[in-house]
Amino acid sequence: MASPEVIEEKNKIVRGLELAFQRLLEFKKQKNSPLIIMKDNKIIEVSAEEFMKNRSAYHKPKSAI
Repeated sequence: MASPEVIEEKNKIVRGLELAFQRLLEFKKQKNSPLIIMKDNKIIEVSAEEFMKNRSAYHKPKSAI
């Protein structure tokens, strides 16, 4: 099992990535620029607003291992 320090460091990294992603969404929304994402092995463009409304349709969280 991982030490508490490793777990804490991992949690900080995950929180940082989540914050960076949220900031990216806000930036794309503000600039009216599309997100380029992969869905069902296809590359698609989607507006930040649509992505935020239907996040579960585009974003499938993976378990942290």
